[in-house]
Amino acid sequence: MPHRHSLARAIRSALILGTVLGAAPLLAQNPAPAAQSAQPAVLDAIQVTGTRIVAPGIVASSPVTEVTAEDLEIRQVVAIEDFLRELPALVPAIGPGTNNGSGGGATIDLRGLGSNRTLVLVNGRRLTPFDLAGVVDTNAIPVALIDRVEIITGGASAVYGADAVAGVVNFILKRDFEGAEIAAQWGQSQEGDGDRQRIDVTLGGNFAEGRGNAVLSVGHTRTQEVLQGNRTIGLSALSSVTGLPQGSGTGVPVTVLAPPAIPGRAICPDGSIACSAPFNFNPLNLFQTPLDRLQANALATFVVNDEHEIYAELMYNRSEVTQQLAPSGSFFNNYALPIGNPFLPTAARNQLCAAFGIAAASCVAGNPTEINLALGRRFTELGPRLGGFDTTMMQGTVGARGALVGTWRYDVSYTFGESDQTWARLNWGSNSRVQQALRALTPTACINPANGCVPLNLFGPEGSITPAMLNFINLDTFRQQTVTQDVLAGALTGDLGEGFVSPWADMPISVAIGAEQRSLDAANVADVAGRTPGELLGATEPTINRGGGFKLTEAYFEFIAPLVRDAAWAESVSFEGGFRRSTFESGGRSESYNSFKFGGEWTPIEDLRFRALQQRATRAPNVAELFSPQTTALSNLAVDPCAGPTPTAPRDLCLATGVPAAVFGFLPQPSAGQVNILQGGNPELVPEEADTRTVGFVWTPAAIENLAITLDHYRIEITGAISSPSVNDILNGCYVNRNAADCALIGRNPLNGTFSGVESRGIALLSSNLGTIETSGLDLGVQYLWDLGDWGRLDFALNANRVNTWRIQATPVSIDRDCNGFYSVACDVRHDFKSSLRTTWVYQDFSLSLNWRHLGGIEEEPIDDRFLPAFSNIGAYNYFDLGASWAFNDNLRLNLTVANLTDREPPNVGNTIAGTGTNSGNTFPQFYDTIGRFYTLGATLRF
Repeated sequence: MPHRHSLARAIRSALILGTVLGAAPLLAQNPAPAAQSAQPAVLDAIQVTGTRIVAPGIVASSPVTEVTAEDLEIRQVVAIEDFLRELPALVPAIGPGTNNGSGGGATIDLRGLGSNRTLVLVNGRRLTPFDLAGVVDTNAIPVALIDRVEIITGGASAVYGADAVAGVVNFILKRDFEGAEIAAQWGQSQEGDGDRQRIDVTLGGNFAEGRGNAVLSVGHTRTQEVLQGNRTIGLSALSSVTGLPQGSGTGVPVTVLAPPAIPGRAICPDGSIACSAPFNFNPLNLFQTPLDRLQANALATFVVNDEHEIYAELMYNRSEVTQQLAPSGSFFNNYALPIGNPFLPTAARNQLCAAFGIAAASCVAGNPTEINLALGRRFTELGPRLGGFDTTMMQGTVGARGALVGTWRYDVSYTFGESDQTWARLNWGSNSRVQQALRALTPTACINPANGCVPLNLFGPEGSITPAMLNFINLDTFRQQTVTQDVLAGALTGDLGEGFVSPWADMPISVAIGAEQRSLDAANVADVAGRTPGELLGATEPTINRGGGFKLTEAYFEFIAPLVRDAAWAESVSFEGGFRRSTFESGGRSESYNSFKFGGEWTPIEDLRFRALQQRATRAPNVAELFSPQTTALSNLAVDPCAGPTPTAPRDLCLATGVPAAVFGFLPQPSAGQVNILQGGNPELVPEEADTRTVGFVWTPAAIENLAITLDHYRIEITGAISSPSVNDILNGCYVNRNAADCALIGRNPLNGTFSGVESRGIALLSSNLGTIETSGLDLGVQYLWDLGDWGRLDFALNANRVNTWRIQATPVSIDRDCNGFYSVACDVRHDFKSSLRTTWVYQDFSLSLNWRHLGGIEEEPIDDRFLPAFSNIGAYNYFDLGASWAFNDNLRLNLTVANLTDREPPNVGNTIAGTGTNSGNTFPQFYDTIGRFYTLGATLRF
């Protein structure tokens, strides 16, 4: 295409021109002092927040990482998730690199403990979830209005409420904005695809003689798809075991599975069943899912008098996310086929008659005798499967805050939000209609002619399925999901007065008292086809109608007590504590539980401050965990212990768990490395608890001006964790440990012994409160400003995370997995070291920034030693991102970003070494860059 690489060429030209123009003032022999920037920047003292107490001089003990609006402007992200997932303390969750299983959102995951254990707030208040799992879609966050993001790591339930097990991500929006701002950006990969565009218009001003302020921001974002077939690594689906092209057994022409006589072979050009025809499903899948998003946000404050202010916030977001998968097919469902089907080749018919004991005289076209067999035919004529997620979220808040008596202040608010999502699945096909169309004895008429049945030719080459056949078997389904949440909150904060001052300090005890009531209801409704098990081809999980809700009533108390001030042995010592009582009501039952915290800080000298905090955090089960019906879905499994010519599992156990005796030794390995699993909710689940500990220090040495260092050790232990076992947990428990309870959870296809087809309920992975999860590590933060005098300044910002432990045990009899530094289906991807170092040179109105992102090396989980050695470890990865910004004048700022400057390609691990949603296109798209070098131009106009 003529326009491909157009942005790359433009940016290369801009880089050359910018270098020349930028160098001009540097090469001047006698730069005028007046032309230099103002006084050198001075680093503000690091403010450690994480408390609802508002009092001057109060410092809490929770470690906080802060992201500013300037950081986001340098990076030029189209969505906040793009930036946050690069921070070392966060683990990539669902985002644009998640194609199969995205749910249409973008989520945040602190410490890798799951998005539902990270509490997301906007201005300190909860945002309405977008799904039944209670997870917030960060697509709803207006990037243009972000003033800063505070990331509080470690449990924070005593302060912020349930779900803050791993921590809190609090988006603080701009207030009292005056004027107008128009920001636009356009990005494109070096390959000329994957365009990302964003434009925001923000207007603000005062009214009522300055007593009120109103802000309105409207933005539109659009990103384009990137096909896996458009990158070398994604061209062919590879086996993680052999490293060879694997593909799917559901291909073209049809593969027939009728073991032992026909153990999975495709129809050859001569009509016999003897060939192999794996289907390469990679090229049509996506490395970047397209997004179309419209946002509108309004904020207003009004000062009633000197003591009281009222405020209101309204958020609107509509996002459309599209997933694209390889074409649908029959996926080895079992079908009743007349041996006289008119499209069945003669050679194939003869083989099947021999296999099923049908006499040669009866082995003719038109014979209605039916046989049962599994068929794998890809409907390439239908085109790719599409999943469209159309999500609309609206949330409104009204509140009042102000002063009462003395130091006491109040803040009361009511928030109501609703998230509606329509999920449309197009070109997936109907299983029942395929069965109806296969029951034919002539090319023009079905045995059952209902619904305008057209006989289906599954046995020919590509193109043998005609448009009339496609029209009959095609099926589109729709599901509507709604989540509503309302939160009533009130808080008082102040100090207890002079009567509560330590004899060694000069400040009283400060406290916060508050109460919250949160109600959440969620439900989804699907059409008949979508909720019928096995009806929608290529989607083993039906969208069963489900719904439920809960009410959470909480009261809390928090205090910070200064104990020592300006003593010979300490600049300051303080102690803090907090307690929250929560009552969880759902389904006619009620559970009460407590969260608490205690800790303190000690500043022996002005330059050094130590901090420590112990917390008990809680998380209530969400609607999906409580009320989801048991349904069949998919998970990855490269090797079935009962499959192959020499199975590794004992014969008696394979037969006891559903492998027919005649099939043992002939059972094929899982098609495309995927197996059916059975998953669902549990209405008896109770809240889980986590104990978190953080110990660290903040050091700002006076001898080194503008240097600040923070180091914190953390440990999080979750007991009674809501979890489910992995596929390997069940298989290992049954076939290695001979645990009868695990064997009972294995549901094979009774006709052929596989884990495929609607007849296989799959491996049961049901939720319970029997899990334990533990993680620990170190967080390092370094900030340094180096004054270069006439040459400006250099800013250094380093964030690093070293994970010491990350282990999980789903049940007391499951494998106790140490996942730290490993990847697998059960562990996902767990880096044990990540860091980010941003170096920025600021000169007058120009800045140049280089961000170095480092990912430590990781290996395949040692328990899984069956994979190709070349795919079993990934070395350390380094990415470099370049950013330049130039304030042309007081009104206009221009930005240029080059992400993945060195065009580092992602690691190749095949397609079956980790979970389906994580391991795609032979790599891990959410963890490693699959798009390549990416250029973004942006401009911001303020007036």
